[in-house]
Amino acid sequence: MDPIQVFFAITFVVSAYLLWFSQLSRRLTGPKVWPLVGSLPYVFMNRHRFHDWIASNLRRTGGTATYQTCTIALPFFAYKQGFYTVTCHPKNIEHILRTRFDNYPKGPEWQAAFHDLLGQGIFNSDG
Repeated sequence: MDPIQVFFAITFVVSAYLLWFSQLSRRLTGPKVWPLVGSLPYVFMNRHRFHDWIASNLRRTGGTATYQTCTIALPFFAYKQGFYTVTCHPKNIEHILRTRFDNYPKGPEWQAAFHDLLGQGIFNSDG
């Protein structure tokens, strides 16, 4: 392949990725998301106060439109496309744990990982 064709192919792929990423990151609430590394720099910087950091992200997203929900992007560490959704709003908790419980299966990987901590109780079951 000609070097110019390779250059244009790489430029096209990188441009397409950056365009897709910019569209995606505008819709996410929570900490800033960087290309390739997601929210990992912020997770690392706040590792000593992780729960307080999550709580401050939820407070920042407050209001009724978002129901205090934020998305943390952790590429290569998450099962579904690298996104973790965190919420603390009572309506969201009720939706996940009661109203639409069947929409949120844990799966065998989750159950195996948390079996020692949760056993076969309600928080480790699929219904």
